[in-house]
Amino acid sequence: MLELINVTKNYKDQKAVSEVSFTLDRGQVLGLVGANGAGKSTCVSMIATLIKPDSGQILFNGKDIVKEPDAIRRRLGYVPQDIALYETLSGLDNLKFWGKSYGVPSDQLDAEIKRVCDIISFDSSVLKKRVSNYSGGMKRRLNIGVALLHKPELVILDEPTTGIDLQSGLQILKAIEELKVHGTSIIYVGHYMEEVEKISTHICLLDHGVCKAFGTMEEVLKKSGSGSLSDLVLK
Repeated sequence: MLELINVTKNYKDQKAVSEVSFTLDRGQVLGLVGANGAGKSTCVSMIATLIKPDSGQILFNGKDIVKEPDAIRRRLGYVPQDIALYETLSGLDNLKFWGKSYGVPSDQLDAEIKRVCDIISFDSSVLKKRVSNYSGGMKRRLNIGVALLHKPELVILDEPTTGIDLQSGLQILKAIEELKVHGTSIIYVGHYMEEVEKISTHICLLDHGVCKAFGTMEEVLKKSGSGSLSDLVLK
């Protein structure tokens, strides 16, 4: 489904990503890990077609998304670190607005809203409230719901559990497991290695823009001789 081939991105004299290659197939969860400044955000920004690589290829279903960005945009759900919601609107109105923006047909919108609310564990009483009254965890869950309205094939989650309450964090991890079961591919960028290890089928470890390890969780840990993902990242 997704393939990065020797992708490189420079910012002036600084090399943010250097010849990174990895693949992601349907129903897989790729844990994208590394220290701050390792190149994770640059990688996902290129996959989301927000910035262009300087060299290399990014293929989605065989199409070069630098040349054909629409090949991935309509099939991508991107949940950035920053919350992208309208605070003065209710949760329901946010879902309706973004659903229309994603091109969800009007006669299907209510059903899609119900579907994503089941995934993020939102009920009608929560949906009626203004987003400004939500906790940080509730906002992040709604942000994920917005990104799922158009049934994307690939979902990018950039540190979705940072700074939120335990209950919301567990709900987000549960939602990821449900998406995986239904064949959605996920790129999960995270700092909490126990979470990443629990939900990921594959791992890509970046270090100063270089891919130091890629493969299934078992392959990566076995090859590195690490007992856990935390041990590997801290090496």
